[in-house]
Amino acid sequence: QMCIRDRYQRRVRGIWPENTMAVLWFSFTLLAAVSATQPHIFLVLIDDLGWANVGNRAGTGNGSTVPEEAVTPNMDKLVRHGIRLNRHYTYNYCSPSRASLQSGRLPMHVSFNNDDPTTWNPSDPVSGFAGIPREMTGIAEKLKSGGYSTHMTGKWDAGMATWEQTPIGRGYDSFFGYYHHANDYYTQTLGFQSTGSSDICEAHNMSLVDLWRDHGPAHGENGTLYEEELFARNTLRVIEDHDLSSGQPLFMFHSFHLIHTPLEVPAEFEQEFSFLTDRNRRLYAAMVKYMDEKLGMFVEALHQKGMWDNTLMVVSSDNGGPIYETGPIAGGANNIPLKGGKLSDWEGGVRVNAFVSGGVLPSSVRGTELDSYIHIADWYGTLCHLAGVNATDELSLIHI
Repeated sequence: QMCIRDRYQRRVRGIWPENTMAVLWFSFTLLAAVSATQPHIFLVLIDDLGWANVGNRAGTGNGSTVPEEAVTPNMDKLVRHGIRLNRHYTYNYCSPSRASLQSGRLPMHVSFNNDDPTTWNPSDPVSGFAGIPREMTGIAEKLKSGGYSTHMTGKWDAGMATWEQTPIGRGYDSFFGYYHHANDYYTQTLGFQSTGSSDICEAHNMSLVDLWRDHGPAHGENGTLYEEELFARNTLRVIEDHDLSSGQPLFMFHSFHLIHTPLEVPAEFEQEFSFLTDRNRRLYAAMVKYMDEKLGMFVEALHQKGMWDNTLMVVSSDNGGPIYETGPIAGGANNIPLKGGKLSDWEGGVRVNAFVSGGVLPSSVRGTELDSYIHIADWYGTLCHLAGVNATDELSLIHI
């Protein structure tokens, strides 16, 4: 946090360092100057979104997607009224990026393997598990200490071996979603097509359901609807139920399963892209459109609730789009002109689509682009600053 503040101060003196969050810092400083209240924060993480699979980056030629394939009108509108982040970086696959976002640390300092959630080192009770070590503070805990109502929907993938490592244990007031890398969109069960590995239940001809609500399994909810419909309804309910009269700001983290495997989407969405002869590419494009529609519904709900003018929305992918095809675990993304994709350290694997939008952004920065470097870990300190809380991880310091 001090590093970012120092960069901002240097910007004011007329020095513009290349590797900085100065423009965002300047915007949020203006925000703090004109707003007497903490903003609502709506954080959105999209899974495996390709660089060229959004409308505002499609149609560049040389093998990129055509605009008819990248149908994201809601994202495109948010970008037009926000700040497009052209050099926003993550890890090259899911879990490390998510651990980085939640902890504010670079993946190499928190979790740099896509470990199976059941991974366990009995000689290390602190960090001998998949995901974020137990004795680190999460962003929801920080925002909660600043008075925020904290809620999460969707994919976690940042640890589940102990209660402290679950979303509720990390400071979210409510959680509806799943813990693993992925699950089936229709049954919410685990399997090789979802996770790329076989779990202990499959060895006994059983299916493990990975769908949770708050403190336990979401009994009776799995298998009832397409998963992203379940998730969208939950987030819309959180927005609707938020009590504005209390003066308490909302922190909502919506973590899409889309566009991760398995490539599954309601048939009517796939039919809209019948002109794409490659089925993986067709399914992927349909899933992107489905995701965009739900994002648009969240924005509309915030408008209807009277919250949008005091909301900061942060949207990012967790890594580059998958372009590999290994049996049932197939991609379908397009990262052109970037080289490579998910699982690679080329820019196609780690440089992702990201932007900020929302009514709290000063009009002077809306519709602009930021070419300076940002890492997904930076949001921890930035959001703490907006909430008026110290980003220092006191829990971690206690156990040094």
